[in-house]
Amino acid sequence: MKKNILFCGTPRFAITSLNSIFDHQKLLRYNLVGVITIPDKVSGRGQKKQMSAIKKEAQSKGIKVFEPIDLSNNIFINQIKKLKIDLMVVVAFKKLPKILFEIPTLGTINLHASLLPKYRGAAPINWAIINGEKETGLTTFFINDKIDTGDIILQSKIMIKKDWHADDLHDILMTHSYEIIKDTIQKVLKNQHKRQPQKNNLSQNVQYAPKIYKDDLVANNTFWAKNSLLEIYNFIRGMSPPGVRTKWDIISKKSDPIEKNIKIIRVSQFKQEASNDSKANKNIEISIDTSDNTIKIKKLDKSFLVDKIKTENGKELTGQEFINGFLKNKKELKTIEISKDKVY
Repeated sequence: MKKNILFCGTPRFAITSLNSIFDHQKLLRYNLVGVITIPDKVSGRGQKKQMSAIKKEAQSKGIKVFEPIDLSNNIFINQIKKLKIDLMVVVAFKKLPKILFEIPTLGTINLHASLLPKYRGAAPINWAIINGEKETGLTTFFINDKIDTGDIILQSKIMIKKDWHADDLHDILMTHSYEIIKDTIQKVLKNQHKRQPQKNNLSQNVQYAPKIYKDDLVANNTFWAKNSLLEIYNFIRGMSPPGVRTKWDIISKKSDPIEKNIKIIRVSQFKQEASNDSKANKNIEISIDTSDNTIKIKKLDKSFLVDKIKTENGKELTGQEFINGFLKNKKELKTIEISKDKVY
């Protein structure tokens, strides 16, 4: 007799996992009986209702969708019990109450975008890059009543390239989720899996990846001064998108400074400068090369390029577009400094 599987998810990251579950129903002999996601949200200038990415995908495949406001609601719980679920799969969704995750006879499994127990929490992709990790991956595990602490089923590792930003890593891990979800379901349904308990000690590299808030995206004077250039470079990559907010003063000998609120969206080419200067500047230097239209940020003997910028209330610009738009007279000497004013 075929087993029944229920899926829980919300954002785009979960779509590949849902597709994997949908695609392998015949091969692995189970039925995908429904999807749980968040209710439609009102957003945008028109204040129109927007459905989650998972709801759109589920509806396109003819899968039954549940949108509970309260996951513990008795009516909703009874609806789920009637589905006779054997396994529930959770990807990028809110914490489930015990009354829900204990319904499936084989348990409830979660896909997490890190190599647990490293980077438990809401933003594992961002923090892996911010902390300069060389590798990360995916983990499937059984859910319990604590966040990201259940017994591990499978893990899949990938190397992080030095110029990847958070959105690059997000998409790579999303692609890799197709196979690990399939393999995990196959092992659990056939009872071929081994449960690897997680321990809460330093020997297992327990780390946390807390949720990122708007104020975390600010790079003020103190930030630029206290961090090494590599730490700054990694922070920008890990926070992009949406990008790191800062304020620049564009200074000219012939005119008053132009103050610009910006977001640094993309950076590249972190490297050590060829220099024998033992008195290299310890402060941040931002230089503009009008010969090749590049913006370079330098500190001591390290540097990187700013590839994409977004001005306040403006559109995203390449370095060249920013130079052409705000440095109209290229023959006039201009420099950029970090503003001491409060970042917007």
